[in-house]
Amino acid sequence: MVYDVIATELAAPKKKHIRSEGALYALLVLGALLIISLGNRLMLLLDLPPVLVQGVLYALLLLAGYWVLRFRLTSHRYTLTDKAFFVTRLMGRSEKLVAEVPLEDIEYAGPYDPEKLKALSCRMGPNVRAGKREDTTMLIYRGADGRQALCLSAGEELKGKLTEPWKN
Repeated sequence: MVYDVIATELAAPKKKHIRSEGALYALLVLGALLIISLGNRLMLLLDLPPVLVQGVLYALLLLAGYWVLRFRLTSHRYTLTDKAFFVTRLMGRSEKLVAEVPLEDIEYAGPYDPEKLKALSCRMGPNVRAGKREDTTMLIYRGADGRQALCLSAGEELKGKLTEPWKN
């Protein structure tokens, strides 16, 4: 099929404290070295078994890595075409299509409204937003598993084009 692209936008998490990827990488390497040295000191001072200390500290390191990957390095590309709305998850060089919503299946497009979710008995789809849920644009659509909802961090231009048919 041929799609005519109406709008496309990239939604990425805001870089608050650490503004460059190089500084983030250096901080993560420093954190790993600190965890290793802290583990060695705890084993010596408290005479704890190495399996316990290293297991707990490496689990904390994995959780920190997951948090950085999920909330810092993952972004989404929203593409509105004449026939469908696509959401693609971008992580590094990899791209994965997360949602493909035909425009005729969209029942609501507007500001996030938890009451509308309850009234229509929708289940939340994949997390495709950056930021707080209350500040997002919500799409409710008919999916293969019934009604689903997506919360998007769309900019003003994409939000206007996406919500215009459902303003009434």
